[in-house]
Amino acid sequence: MFQTPIQAIIFDYGNTIIPYGRQELNHYGDQVFAAMEELYGTLDRQRFDECRQASRMEPYRGDPPVYRENDMAAITAELVRELCGREALPAELQQLMEARHDAFVNAVTVDEESVAALQTLSERFPIGLLSNYPDGGAIRASLDKIGIDGLFRSVVISGELGYVKPHPVAFAKSLEELGVPAPACLFVGDNWLADVQGAKRIGMKVAHMKRWAPPEAHERSAGDQEPDWTIDTLGDVVTGLAESNS
Repeated sequence: MFQTPIQAIIFDYGNTIIPYGRQELNHYGDQVFAAMEELYGTLDRQRFDECRQASRMEPYRGDPPVYRENDMAAITAELVRELCGREALPAELQQLMEARHDAFVNAVTVDEESVAALQTLSERFPIGLLSNYPDGGAIRASLDKIGIDGLFRSVVISGELGYVKPHPVAFAKSLEELGVPAPACLFVGDNWLADVQGAKRIGMKVAHMKRWAPPEAHERSAGDQEPDWTIDTLGDVVTGLAESNS
C-alpha cells in the first residue's frame, strides 16, 4: 500500500476514535445551556447555538486563515456577553468553564472494537493523538474516562498548542514527539481540511475515516490532495497495515 513502511500512526479524536457529531454536540449544548440558565435565568437557545457555532468556526476565518485556537475562557465570557448583555463574574466564569469541561467528558463514548484496534496498533507502532479542541484538560480527562490514555506516546491538543489543524505546527509537534519523519507516519482522521489536507501538506500518509460525518463541513478546494486510503473503521487500519508492512 505504501512505498515507505509506516513507522508510527497519529489519530484524530472526534469522529475518528469517538463519535462526536450532532448528537454529541447537542448533548454538550444542553448541559452548558442548562448551566447558563441556572446562573442567569431564561435565555435564547437559538442565539446560544449560533454563538457556539461561530466560535467553533472562528479559527478557520480569514484570508488566509491564521488557524489560531480559541481561548476557552475568552469564548465563554463572550457567550455571556452575547446572551446576557453583561460581563461574567469570575466565580460565574469558573462555574461555566467547569460545566463545559464536564459536558464534553460526559458526551464522549467509544466502542469496544475501536479500543481493541487501538490496543493492537499500539503494540506494533508508536501511536499519537492530535486533536482540535480548546480545552486540553477535557480531552485528557475523556481519554482517562474511556480507558485509552495509556496507549498514546504523544497527545497534542490545539488548546495547549495554540493552533488548530491544518496548521503545520500541530502535525510537526506530533511527529517530533513520536520521533518519526512525515513520510513514515500515517495520519488517520475524518475532516477534509483539518486532517486530510493538513497531514498531506506536511508529507504524511493519510487514511480518511468515513464512519461518521464531521459537523464542520469543509468543502474541497482547487489543488486539494487526495487521501492515500479511505477507511470505515479503525479495524481497517489494523488489517491494511498488517498486509502492507508484511
